[in-house]
Amino acid sequence: MDNKQEFIAHLQASFREYFTKEKQTPTERAQAKSYINGLMVAGRMFGVSFEELQQIMTQEQSRSVTNTIKNDWGNIDPLEIPTIFRNAAQPPQ
Repeated sequence: MDNKQEFIAHLQASFREYFTKEKQTPTERAQAKSYINGLMVAGRMFGVSFEELQQIMTQEQSRSVTNTIKNDWGNIDPLEIPTIFRNAAQPPQ
C-alpha cells in the first residue's frame, strides 16, 4: 500500500471516529476538527485532490447519518413510524 492509500485509509478512520462520537465535550470536538483539518492540508502534499477529500468527507458523513437512522429506528415497531417516513427510502412504482 503506498503512502497516498495509507493516508486515505487513516483520514477515513478519523472522519468515522469524528462523526460517530456523540458524547464529546466542545473542546474535544474542536480538537478533533482541527486534527482533521490538518490531515486534509497534509493530504494535499500527498497528492490527494480536493475532489477526493470532498468525496471522502461526504461518504463518511453519509455513512454516519445512515447508521444513526438505523440505530434510532432499529428498536421501534415499524407501524409506529409514519408511513411517509417508512416509505421514503422506497422508489415510487
